[in-house]
Amino acid sequence: MSGRDGHLAVGRTSARLARSVSARAWPLTLVIAAGLGLLLYVATTSLPYLIASPAGDAHLGALNDCLARQLEGATRLGWAVAPDASRAAVFGPRVVAVCGEDGSHSRLEIPGTTAIAFDGERWLWAAAGSRLLRERDGALLPVGDISPPEWLIGHAGGVLALDASGQLVSVAPDGKVLGQAQVPGPGGRLSIGPGGVLAAVEWGGGVIVYDARTLELVRAEAPCAVEFLWWLDTADQVLLACGSPASQDAPAPASLRFDVRTGAREEVPARPRAPARRLSGRALYVQGCDGFPCTASPP
Repeated sequence: MSGRDGHLAVGRTSARLARSVSARAWPLTLVIAAGLGLLLYVATTSLPYLIASPAGDAHLGALNDCLARQLEGATRLGWAVAPDASRAAVFGPRVVAVCGEDGSHSRLEIPGTTAIAFDGERWLWAAAGSRLLRERDGALLPVGDISPPEWLIGHAGGVLALDASGQLVSVAPDGKVLGQAQVPGPGGRLSIGPGGVLAAVEWGGGVIVYDARTLELVRAEAPCAVEFLWWLDTADQVLLACGSPASQDAPAPASLRFDVRTGAREEVPARPRAPARRLSGRALYVQGCDGFPCTASPP
C-alpha cells in the first residue's frame, strides 16, 4: 500500500497532530499490508494445488488415489489412461501400478519399464528394454521384441511405437506387425485421434498423419509452424498451435483448425491452451499432474 493510499485526512486539526496520527497509522498500515500479502500468497499457492491435486480430480481422482496406494511412494516415471478413462496406470523404475474404476488393482514387478499404453480394448501394454509386453491374465507378458520406443500409444487394434530413429510400428495384440513407416527424423511427437483410427506425428513444424492400424500415409503437411496438436471430437479434425513463420512477410495465425484428410483449415481465436491429450474413446483431455494423470481443460 502506498503512502498516498495510507494518508489520513485530518480536517481542521493542527499539522502537528496530523503528523502524529499519520505516524501511528503507518504501523497499522504495514500490518494490514502484511496480512493481505499472506492472504494473497495462500490464495495463489494453495488453490492451484488443490485444483490440480491428483486425488481431487473430478474424473480421475479415485483412480489416482488407488495408484498412489499401489506405488507406495515409488518414483513415478510415466502414466497412461484407458480410452474411456475406466482404467489408469503409472510406472516407476521397477513397478507398474494399474487401477480400475471397478475397484480392481494390481502392482506388477516389471524392471526397466520405459513406456506404457492402453489399447482400444483397454488392455495395458508396456515397453521394457527391447521387450514389448501386453496384459493377459493379470500379468504383463511378452508379445515380441521391439526397438525401445520414445512413444507408445494404443490404437483400436493394438499399439503404435515410435523410436528415437523415427521408426514407427503398428503391433497387433498377438505381436504381429501390422504396418511400418519411417518418420523423416527423430524428435517427433505421437498422438492418436478419436476412435483410435488415425495417428499423427508432429515433426519438423509439420504434421504427418497415418492410418493407425496399417500406417498408410493419409497426409503430410505443414499448414503453419506447428508447435502442438490437439485432436478434436471429430475424428479427422485437429487444432494446431502455430509458432512464428520463417518469413516475417506473412504473420502466421496463432491457431488453426485443420482437417487432416482434406487439408481444409480455418483460423481460430487465440487464447491460452495447455498441452493435453484427448482420450480416444471419450471426450476428455488429460495431462501430467505430479506424476499422475489429471483432467485438463479442452483446447
